[in-house]
Amino acid sequence: MNNSLWINVKLLRLILTGVIVWIAAGGVVNADHHLGDEGVTAAIKAVNQKLMDCMNSGDAACAAMLYTTDAVYMAPNAEPLKGKDAIGDGMVGDGTFFVQLISDEVEVYGDTASELGTYVTETKDGQHLDHGSYVVIWKQTEDGWKLHWDIFNTNMAGN
Repeated sequence: MNNSLWINVKLLRLILTGVIVWIAAGGVVNADHHLGDEGVTAAIKAVNQKLMDCMNSGDAACAAMLYTTDAVYMAPNAEPLKGKDAIGDGMVGDGTFFVQLISDEVEVYGDTASELGTYVTETKDGQHLDHGSYVVIWKQTEDGWKLHWDIFNTNMAGN
């Protein structure tokens, strides 16, 4: 066999091996990633409803219980609140306004999930206060799904 043919055969084998490894690795990565896993999405929506109920009644301690012990809560124009106790002490919500969370997308990675969504806040009589978007990293714990990293940003100038 001449040298150029031998080099082409080796190159072809190398390329095919690389493609096979790439496909196999992609299959493994995608096996643990389930966009919109229905059971987890339902559980997260239930926790979001409980969070809204707590916040809308002005019960920050109730809301804080939905976070992991080492959670981080990052609100606009404020220092991050680190830990469930700090979140309970520093979370704004006295029951005078209404918060609505709208979950747009949930991606699940084993015992971790990410959520993208939007929020709206209004006074109890319906006056619009703020709206924006949020990202939450969720952790599955012995007590169910809990918020671990919670960050939100206003879409309104000056807020």
